[in-house]
Amino acid sequence: MRISAQASAPARLLGALALALLLLASGFAFAQDEEARPEAFPEERGVYLNPDRAPVDDVGVLLRQLSDREMPEETLEGFTSYQNPALGFVTAADNRAWRDFRTVWTKWIHGLLIVLAVAAVLGLFFWRGSQGYERDPQGRRVPRFRFLDRVVHWTTAISFVLLALTGLNFVFGRQLIQPWAGDAAFGALSQGALLVHNQLGFAFLIGIVAMAGLWVQDNLFNRVDRDWLRQAGGLPSGRHVPAEKFNAGQKIIFWVSILGGLALGISGILLMLPISTVGMGWMQILHGAHTIVAALLIAVIIGHAYLGSVGVNGSFDAMWKGDVDRQWAKTHHPLWIEKLEREPGRKAEAPRAEPAE
Repeated sequence: MRISAQASAPARLLGALALALLLLASGFAFAQDEEARPEAFPEERGVYLNPDRAPVDDVGVLLRQLSDREMPEETLEGFTSYQNPALGFVTAADNRAWRDFRTVWTKWIHGLLIVLAVAAVLGLFFWRGSQGYERDPQGRRVPRFRFLDRVVHWTTAISFVLLALTGLNFVFGRQLIQPWAGDAAFGALSQGALLVHNQLGFAFLIGIVAMAGLWVQDNLFNRVDRDWLRQAGGLPSGRHVPAEKFNAGQKIIFWVSILGGLALGISGILLMLPISTVGMGWMQILHGAHTIVAALLIAVIIGHAYLGSVGVNGSFDAMWKGDVDRQWAKTHHPLWIEKLEREPGRKAEAPRAEPAE
């Protein structure tokens, strides 16, 4: 039996129709792809179209030009599937200004404020040294902070230190950590730092609100604080200026901490929201405010930590043990101890054994 190599006429007709349909479908798909391609990015004309500028065929060259401010007033637009059209901007003049603030000025702001705070602390130490006091001859001690006060203080303080360290990683990490840790380790560290930073921010904000509720009544300014400020806390003369439970300097630190902490907490929560919700412009403003307030608060807390420990002997006991030597209270806060001991039924604590020095 012999099989013919020639196909029948109907088969040839069906094959021709199938081939025509295939070519038609391919042409339609190609046309659709051409229509979907953004007009701003035709390959044959360069990736950046501007009648006054020659096209650039390489994205890296384009970004270097933008980085060098060769296009200070120009905008590079892309496309996005999000409904917010602002997310389609690859780069713009105001975005480049924010980039310079984030990558350059942020480092200078933090660096200068931290250096100035450390220099002030060292200068104060070498000028005046640690402020001492004579211990109460009978060993009497006075309660200063309740257990709740101390829990709130240390919760807020520890969370702030961790927030400062994780935040500074994003400011100086690429220069100080990445070169010796390597890209992979630094990337993992930064991811962990971001997670810790975002979660601890809520604990810090709760602590700030609790501190405000617990201590605001003792941190309102009055005439005594005016006299304390007029004499600069006795720093030039070396004499102790009368003060209530908190002197004017401590009250200033309190209000800076409360207002600055609220600003950090609120701006930090807003920065965790999607850009499409807040908007690019507001996101940049929030980031700048968050950075500047954080730098100021770090500098203030450096001074507070010094004055509450090495700078004034006996101060650390107040927040660590909850009570202070009666003579310490009489030396630094005489108006407070006088008011305390005038209260009905109030007595100084009985003598307590202290470790020998």
